[in-house]
Amino acid sequence: MDSRDQSSSVAVATQPAACGVFAFGPFRLDPARRRIERDGRPVQLSARAFDILLVLIRHAGAVISKSDLMARAWPGASVDEGSLRVHVAALRKALGDGNAGAKYLSTVSGQGYCFIGSVARLERAQPTPVSSTHADHLPALPRQVVGREQTIQEIAEKLTIQRFVTIVGPGGIGKTTVAVSVGHALIDEFAGQVYFLSLGEIGDAALVPDITASALGLPVRSNDPTESLAAFLRNRRMLLILDCCEHVIETTAALAERLYKEAPELHILATSRELLRVEGEHVDRLPPLAGPPEDADLRAASALTYPAVELFVKRAITGGDNFELTDANASDVGNLCRRLDGIPLAIELTAGHVCAYGIKTTVELLDKQFNLLWEGRRTALPRHRTLRATIEWSYNLLSESERVILNRLSIFVGSFTLEAARSVAGSGAADDDTITTTLASLVAKSMVAFNAGPQSSRYRLPDTTRAYAQENLAASADAGMMARRHASYFLGLLEATGDERDEDLSAIADQSGNIRSALTWCFSDQGDRRTGVALAAASIPLFFKLSLLTECQLWLTRSIKALDETDGSVRHDLALHGALGSARMLTGQIDELGVNCLNRAIALAEKIGDVPGQIGLIGRLHLLQLYIGNFDDALSTARRGEAIALTSGDSVSVARMRVLLSISCQYLGDISAARSHIEAALLHLNLEHDDYSGMALEFPQCAQTTLARILWLQGHPDQATETARRTISDVIALNDPMTLCRALPWAFGVFLWNGDLGDCEVHLDRLIAEARRLDLTILQTIGEAMKGIALLGRSETGIGLAMLKSSVEKLQSRHFSAAAGLCAPLAEALAVADHGDEALDIIDEAIARAGHRNFMVDMPDMLRAKAEVLMRKDNRNFLQAEQCLRQSLQLARRQGALGYELRTAISLARLWLRQGRRAEAHDMLAPIYGRFTEGFQTRALKAARELLAKSNSSGSFAAG
Repeated sequence: MDSRDQSSSVAVATQPAACGVFAFGPFRLDPARRRIERDGRPVQLSARAFDILLVLIRHAGAVISKSDLMARAWPGASVDEGSLRVHVAALRKALGDGNAGAKYLSTVSGQGYCFIGSVARLERAQPTPVSSTHADHLPALPRQVVGREQTIQEIAEKLTIQRFVTIVGPGGIGKTTVAVSVGHALIDEFAGQVYFLSLGEIGDAALVPDITASALGLPVRSNDPTESLAAFLRNRRMLLILDCCEHVIETTAALAERLYKEAPELHILATSRELLRVEGEHVDRLPPLAGPPEDADLRAASALTYPAVELFVKRAITGGDNFELTDANASDVGNLCRRLDGIPLAIELTAGHVCAYGIKTTVELLDKQFNLLWEGRRTALPRHRTLRATIEWSYNLLSESERVILNRLSIFVGSFTLEAARSVAGSGAADDDTITTTLASLVAKSMVAFNAGPQSSRYRLPDTTRAYAQENLAASADAGMMARRHASYFLGLLEATGDERDEDLSAIADQSGNIRSALTWCFSDQGDRRTGVALAAASIPLFFKLSLLTECQLWLTRSIKALDETDGSVRHDLALHGALGSARMLTGQIDELGVNCLNRAIALAEKIGDVPGQIGLIGRLHLLQLYIGNFDDALSTARRGEAIALTSGDSVSVARMRVLLSISCQYLGDISAARSHIEAALLHLNLEHDDYSGMALEFPQCAQTTLARILWLQGHPDQATETARRTISDVIALNDPMTLCRALPWAFGVFLWNGDLGDCEVHLDRLIAEARRLDLTILQTIGEAMKGIALLGRSETGIGLAMLKSSVEKLQSRHFSAAAGLCAPLAEALAVADHGDEALDIIDEAIARAGHRNFMVDMPDMLRAKAEVLMRKDNRNFLQAEQCLRQSLQLARRQGALGYELRTAISLARLWLRQGRRAEAHDMLAPIYGRFTEGFQTRALKAARELLAKSNSSGSFAAG
């Protein structure tokens, strides 16, 4: 127990009524001995959890505040409630709280905790019942058996029925612990006749029958006591546990089979790293302790529900005085347990050093190399004192050919297929059968894991075994050859997969670790840069699919530098530059380097006559130019793409380029031309059958969302909303996160302008989360800006304004020029919050920046927003506000943007009504309202109708 636990224990033990025993349900709690038992068996609790339980039981029925519990469990220490919740969660699990109707602990919201079980007080400690006194032939029951309770019960039941069970698993998985626990669980069943025989220290397999006879108390009178053993056991009901059979497996298997056949009352439980393969044997493969999945969002309480984490925490607590599982370190602990493959011995050895290194440093050490020499308990068997000893024990039992193949297989990172093993670890086609046979043997001996998946089967070396085998491989003559074969195999695999076949990419998505390892070798001092360049180019579709864009840029940059020295092909040059420009853009690096990369790729595609390649690259360049704010350049790029597409005669390519033309014209404020181009595109674009997969950066539903925006701008709000809703519905049905991240921001404007964000707000949180996961920095920030606008629309001003302002600042820092359009709602929100000067600065700067870049589509609305700011400032300037509104009206009318014209007219009418200029307001607003043929239930048209009614000299107005 650590020093802090000792102090807290003393504090509780010295309270009144510390003596005696508390009884509740099947439990007995002895404060003096600091022991809790369930049906006579000890229950493992941390010292602090014990103290918390003791306080609650002593005050059963009363609510104990969280602060009081923390003061008792952590006297003099400053801790948060999270630590208390972790220990209460551990308590609930240890007591089985909530299972089979048992209920002991209750959480009282906002107050604390209460023990609600029925408690009896025994004045003097009563002896707890024990299952048997006949455990002389068994090792002591292990103190900590974590996550194996169900397994122990199942094996015990199986053993009583089937008589012969072998527990199989790799070293350190806990076979002996489970076997001993099963023995104790069945000791009454066999009236104490349970014998445990450890074969691990036997050096000569021929001695197994002799040592077995001696353990059972039989005199050895012949060279082979098997006959007398069979006769002795023939009518005896007994459980014989044969532990650690793998190194004497032939002799042990023969003995076990004969005894099983000739002694019908004998039950045999064996443990081995491979099957005995004899008559009567039933196998129980011991799985690793369950740990959290890689993508789990862990907190301390949720992490403790995984047995691997529970074991880690218990071992770390006993290993030192400064470990606490917290929300902050839960993910690191989960990662460690996952990296250790859920192997209890590896977890215990690693956890025992956490107090010396700390969690963060331990994770770093594990990332760099497995420390195979970390020592465990001195009382452990020699083969369990270090990870190295555990693995060497199994490794030394392999044949020479098995060792060679195991070492070669360590070149693989994570899983690999049989085909991969044959190609890399074999010695040619004639060696295929040898590889297959050897792999099967290594799986049987628990050195390699096997998973038969629905699509393809995979093999995998546990990380600890792989680290050991890698050392051997590095010291052998095979190291260079294996690295070269490994890289060549994955190059061939990727080239055979193709560029953008999604189903094929999904099939090899789990091979990113192998590809990363191959690339690392290729660009090392001993590597092959020519293969590295080809491998990097072939890896592009997979890296993009997995959204490993930052890492992809690393390999692309290294490959581009190596192009000259490797005399790389034009196609590699094209692929590398095109992907680098795209990856930089998607990760928020909005700069001319990306433009240059894409221009070079387009030129190379033109050089080799790759028209589809040119079309795709032009789409990416166009989007990057929009991001940067080179709107005139973007229009020129779209026209260039249209000319190429027309020459090719590909109607789909022509349609794509006309979508780009429509977007460019819209940004430049030419709404009529934008409508013309989008209608021309829709004549040829088949959204159901066109292929927008892979790295194509056009929005999959880009044509429809572009049309929706144009419809709203031209004064068709109902058609715009219907089109936008249908498009978003189609996008959601696709269940493609990338598509959602591209489409929703483009459609958002329609819902915002109509004042109806409910249609898309429900999807904003998902957009933000998916963009963050996919490393789409710009789209994530745009999503956060839209979320801020939505919050402002629900009058959640504080958080909404902060989110919108932060997002705009981030976009501006990344030189995202279209962020100017977001400055209008930001400036208006700041003005409402009495930050008029700041609002005016922001909108003035946005208008200037937009004018410089020729970003005209939102200019009418920015001028309207500036007028609203001027009318809300402390020193209000109605004259300048009116000038801005008149300018906005003229520009919107010139652009053909009736939607913006109405928004501005509403602001101007309100100003004039405030000044008593009712007739002017009516005469200005009425013609604009009259040009609408739909959308009369939208917020803007309702507002216009109300203003017209107020401005009408008769006091009434009939809606059209």
